[in-house]
Amino acid sequence: MSQVGDEAGLRFAGTRVELTPPPGSPLAGYAARGDAVAAGAHDPLEAVLLSVRDARPGGERVTWVVLDAVAADGGLARAVANAVGTALDCPPDAVLVCATHTHSGPAGWIRRVHPGFPDSADEAMRAELVRRVGAAAAGLAGTEREVRSLVADGPAPGIGTNRTDPAGPHDATVGLLALIETSGAVSGLLVDHACHATVLGHDNLHWSADWPGAARRTLAAALAAGRPFADGSESGPRSAPTVAVVQGSAGDASSRFVRRAQSFGEVDRLGGLLAAHALEALLASQPAPGPSPRLVIRRDTFTLPARPLPTPAEARRLATEAEAAWRSVVAAEGPGPRERIARTRHEGAELLASVADGGLPPALELPVTVVALGEDAWLHLPVELFASFGLAIRAASPFARTRVVGYTDGYLGYVADRAAHQAGVYEASASLFDAAAGRHLAQAAVGLLRRIWAEAQAAGPTVIGRVAEAAR
Repeated sequence: MSQVGDEAGLRFAGTRVELTPPPGSPLAGYAARGDAVAAGAHDPLEAVLLSVRDARPGGERVTWVVLDAVAADGGLARAVANAVGTALDCPPDAVLVCATHTHSGPAGWIRRVHPGFPDSADEAMRAELVRRVGAAAAGLAGTEREVRSLVADGPAPGIGTNRTDPAGPHDATVGLLALIETSGAVSGLLVDHACHATVLGHDNLHWSADWPGAARRTLAAALAAGRPFADGSESGPRSAPTVAVVQGSAGDASSRFVRRAQSFGEVDRLGGLLAAHALEALLASQPAPGPSPRLVIRRDTFTLPARPLPTPAEARRLATEAEAAWRSVVAAEGPGPRERIARTRHEGAELLASVADGGLPPALELPVTVVALGEDAWLHLPVELFASFGLAIRAASPFARTRVVGYTDGYLGYVADRAAHQAGVYEASASLFDAAAGRHLAQAAVGLLRRIWAEAQAAGPTVIGRVAEAAR
């Protein structure tokens, strides 16, 4: 099912701007890289801006800014939101700053992403990123066009799996929000899928947006070729589509068990495959009459207690055991998925040992945002959420379709489930939270979604769309 309105009420403007730094600075994403620096760029690192405004009286606005970065820490996200808000003359709270989580982006853009890591921030690089994004947002002035909204989702197999157990929990779907011009052309597209952008390994020393970049390039080229939702009366120029790809509940998802290589060719293959799944979901959709539903953005802050820590001696013992287990796999099997899992277990145990030495604050605050468009909602979180929690949120949400987006407006690391903590996998050892935190976070997220749903129902069918109408 999809939703497209004839009487728009929505205005859209989108653009992208290149952010690729020069070579010579460190890459982020892999402890195994050490201090290696970028030798150059294979494909551009970009920021994609999608700005949607409800032009009806009392209407709201939301602007997604999607960065080809491993993360956007809280300070960077606030600086970008302030710059975009100033350029668009809107509150910074109307701006969502997301990261594609590519592991082939600059370390200099982000502050310490984990207490066990050194602070890698390069203030000049951060300032230049903010400047470029702000200038791109300023360039959106006067480019808004009338659009209708279409929301769809569908299966997306073959991009990734659970990265510890291929049979484990995984959200193998793709979601999308399309903004459609009166000509029938797709003007903007927001796509989400849950899979670490780690097709390229630690031995890659070139900037790359990994599979999200390949997916958006493929989608933009395909959609530029026509007007898939034309009604026969289309006319006038057609603008090139602006495509953004955001991450879902990707904490325990990657291409580890499905990729054929860790190469740029494989990046193109998997990105192209995701684009094909997104296009299938999009083009299978049926336009529906009626006005586009109201756009709603609501923010909240959740507080989660930090994990209890082992003693430094116990943490060091666990790290030593994890290292011995890893080296045993290397000796017996060499490189491969099992070696990667064993190595990351060791890396996670080392991070836990470093945190045990330094300690954690009693609790951590998570900025959470919901964007709702009629019967559809996007929940944004500043963490790497495990699939089991993302799937539980989607199942319990009152919205007909709920997409969970991670790596947004900050970065507080993994939220791992109980099975991961019991198994001692990398993500659990590196997490700042214990096994109960994910359940509490999911419950709070569902509570927020229910409050927004109730608010929209109370406001009437012009807000919630066909679902509220049918509920009467």
